[in-house]
Amino acid sequence: MVLNRQSEVAISLPGVRRFVRRLRGALELDGRDFNVCFVGNREIERLNATYRGKRRATDVLAFPDEERTSVKRFGLRRLASAFDVGGTGLRKVTVQRPVRREKKERKQAPAPQEFSGFLGDIVISAHTARRNARAEGNSTANEIRWLIVHGLLHLLGYDHETDVGEMTALELSLRDHLGIAGERASQKKKIKNQKAKVKNKK
Repeated sequence: MVLNRQSEVAISLPGVRRFVRRLRGALELDGRDFNVCFVGNREIERLNATYRGKRRATDVLAFPDEERTSVKRFGLRRLASAFDVGGTGLRKVTVQRPVRREKKERKQAPAPQEFSGFLGDIVISAHTARRNARAEGNSTANEIRWLIVHGLLHLLGYDHETDVGEMTALELSLRDHLGIAGERASQKKKIKNQKAKVKNKK
């Protein structure tokens, strides 16, 4: 489901829905679904404060449906658990059930686990997405596609803060596969840093 709960930035919902279908196909997510909701900065700041304790707007939040129990927000199913989104070649994804994390503890899911059904919700601040797109010399539409890909990978259990570049590599492969034009300068810097970490570990 794709919903728009803001009016500041024009969003092509049919275009977003087409992209979501292509993304689900690329990751072979038949039988699995997720929601995308566009909100304003005030609403995403409220969500960020409520679920992550950070009183600031962010571009996107991903809410995994970890235990199939959720509350109503915007008509969406949601859990009180979120990852802030700020990122192996293209392959069939092994879905990992995300695990709850304490505030100071970040761990990968203990083991990949296949499951079907509802994956969770991706909430995007359209205003912040547009602002970031302009700062990076990108289009708002491409920035939104980036955020959807990034948010979905979080729903699937990937964590760019702990996986030493795996999530970013998959994200870039998906970008190329799906024809998402442009590459953000911040993404280049992130990839360079992650490659350095891998090299230092060898």
